[in-house]
Amino acid sequence: MQKLVIERRLCLKSGQCSYLQPDVFKRDDENWPVVTIEHPEGEQIEQATDAIEMCPAQAISLVEEDGS
Repeated sequence: MQKLVIERRLCLKSGQCSYLQPDVFKRDDENWPVVTIEHPEGEQIEQATDAIEMCPAQAISLVEEDGS
């Protein structure tokens, strides 16, 4: 299963992910992006992939999560 993650240490807080893909990301009170769908499926995977590709800091990724 794939998990959508944001590396906060890399994030520039540009807001591109939450602006362009609001179904998958939101912003918290300190303006950090937050993943709203950790395990995207179907169309959400495409939305997550779009966010990964356009992130200026390359801080977003889909990682394989161990099912154990």
